[in-house]
Amino acid sequence: MNSAVVQPVALPTGTLIEEAFVQPDYADAYRARLPAGAPTHIGVLVSAAFGSVPGWVQRLMTLRNWLVQPLGLKISLPSPMVFDLRPGGQLGIFKVYARSDDEVLLGEDDHHLDFRVSLLRVPEQGSDWIVVSTVVRFNNWLGRLYFLPVQFFHRLIVVAMLRRGLLLFSECS
Repeated sequence: MNSAVVQPVALPTGTLIEEAFVQPDYADAYRARLPAGAPTHIGVLVSAAFGSVPGWVQRLMTLRNWLVQPLGLKISLPSPMVFDLRPGGQLGIFKVYARSDDEVLLGEDDHHLDFRVSLLRVPEQGSDWIVVSTVVRFNNWLGRLYFLPVQFFHRLIVVAMLRRGLLLFSECS
């Protein structure tokens, strides 16, 4: 299998993301095989996935901020990338909720919805895989309404960022 192939998978069990919310309103997970010789340290994997955001994603986030600011939702402001993967730390705009040797759980809480994103390294059948999982809990009707269009773009963004991170590793191998 080509390492640039990103597959939808079930939410991983026995992981930090599984424990994030008792009953999420939305959940998805995608995985991709790491290229041979790629680093397997979770900090390096997180850095690759979040460290180089495609320009179209940045433009979408600017549009999102413009649209939701009048509704009182949190907006993400451009700032230097903060990279502290300890629980309570920050990765860019995301708070770090938990960390293990092979997983980092990030997210944010707002009055309309709460979400968590996990990056997990899974050794399987002689290969290493990276799994990106997302769970969302709606806090009110605005959260449900907000997430309808976001859900479509979320999937595109996760796949694009995984592929971009894997490309970095392929070039270094």
